[in-house]
Amino acid sequence: MRLPTATIRRLLNLPQVADIWVGGGRSLNSDNDEVFCAAWLDPKEQLVRTMEIRQFPPTPEQLMRLLVQAIESPHHPQAQPCRPHAIIVDDRELQFFLRGVVAPLDIQVEYQARVPLLDDFFELMAAEVTSDDPDLEGLPREYVPLYKRKIRELAQLDIWRRLNHVTPFKLHCSSWDCPTLFAVLVNPQGASRDFGLMLHRGEEALRNFWQQIDQEDPYLDEEDDDRLEETVLRNDCLFLNVSEVDEADLDNDLSFVLRGHAYTIEVGVVHPLEGIRHFYAPEEAEMVYVAIASLIKFWKKTKKQFEQEAYPELNLRFQIPSPCHCALSYQVQVATAPEMMPGIDEDTEESQSLCQIPIDTEAIPEEAYILFKRFPPKELGELQAAVAYHQRGEIPEEFKGYPVLTIQTKKSAAAAIAAKIAEEGGIHHLTVFPLSGPEQIVMLLAQTNANHLWLLDTFDAESGSLLLDWIKEVNDLDGACGLAVAYGVTGKTRRQPTLKQIVGLFETSLVFSFVDTQRPPTPQPIEISKP
Repeated sequence: MRLPTATIRRLLNLPQVADIWVGGGRSLNSDNDEVFCAAWLDPKEQLVRTMEIRQFPPTPEQLMRLLVQAIESPHHPQAQPCRPHAIIVDDRELQFFLRGVVAPLDIQVEYQARVPLLDDFFELMAAEVTSDDPDLEGLPREYVPLYKRKIRELAQLDIWRRLNHVTPFKLHCSSWDCPTLFAVLVNPQGASRDFGLMLHRGEEALRNFWQQIDQEDPYLDEEDDDRLEETVLRNDCLFLNVSEVDEADLDNDLSFVLRGHAYTIEVGVVHPLEGIRHFYAPEEAEMVYVAIASLIKFWKKTKKQFEQEAYPELNLRFQIPSPCHCALSYQVQVATAPEMMPGIDEDTEESQSLCQIPIDTEAIPEEAYILFKRFPPKELGELQAAVAYHQRGEIPEEFKGYPVLTIQTKKSAAAAIAAKIAEEGGIHHLTVFPLSGPEQIVMLLAQTNANHLWLLDTFDAESGSLLLDWIKEVNDLDGACGLAVAYGVTGKTRRQPTLKQIVGLFETSLVFSFVDTQRPPTPQPIEISKP
């Protein structure tokens, strides 16, 4: 993975100093919840150039994003934008990752097993620390009136009301740093008048975006800010949002009036290694302006064809003059991309194809309970030793609770289910499949290593809260989870089976919206120790 060309060019324009910076991340061991701090320090100037506190361990990508901020927009008011001669980290994996990414910036990456300055700094960070984002202009000054006029023209075409949010347009211009962009409309939701445009940098970026939307976003809690942020930061795109504001906010340079309503423009860039940046560099502002102008011309010429056909196959070329350089123009090819639609509309296609795969709807008795359990390390060890059927899987070395989906039924049925799973080579993975339709039904499935699909349960919008909470716990362990089979469906232990009543534990993983019946059966060894 590499930084965008425009970002590399922008950072190379900053002066390089002989200083050596140090950076890394640590757990702060908060009294309430475990929190983590990541930072880049300048020992010579005795400055904290960037710092971030969050609820998850910092990843190499996050530390790279912070390094870009440390170079370009340091948080400390006395720090000037510049590139260091070298950086020192105390993590080998981070060193290898950063070496490849910062090579174009002429920055050396060194490793030390222990960096005393970092240790001392993180010891001081026991309390919550905040830092404000730098106050940056979203657009270069000369582009502000141009954008307001061009976006008002685009908005008056009302494309957002005519096309859905999975209708991409392919824009190609050999003069751009990223020659091919895929433009996707962000539609108004409900009574909202807000709208937007996302310009994904390449086909892979667009496919990755829609894959995460289809497979992950339905299971994310809107209040889980850290995980939502990590999902957003996997994108690689330029974005432009147009949001309705109060008339009192019209003094903002990027505000304008459209059809009697006040709006403001927000621009930005998202990249896995750079993070979210709320401004355009001049070449990015030029590129996005040309892209918008191309879309306007394309829609005016093809509007009637879209009225006759939902998504016609079209390919047109336009010459767009530069808004700021009178001697410069761009040849832009704008096309629909029907070949991308099957990949983008994957949720519907997978739901339809899933209906064609045989699913055993009677594997789990009707009188069974589906329980969402969580076992601390000690209890998990006791459970592993107690069950008659055990499938070993990959369990993180450190965890607070191991999520186990537990089927509780009658004693004879529990024994039969555990034996059947063992006969089919154990559980390959669990999966959650949202089905299209207003009912928002979600199927919870298990695929055995004999490539059979077992329907464990179905959930609707009202009954799915427990499933969503359990999925969040599984996500915290990178998908690791277990499937257990227990008895005791009546009596005092109903919904609370004891360790003695759990007859089988199958350690596996959760993979969203995924079924693979084309691979050969891959039975796993099951430890059987019947009493």
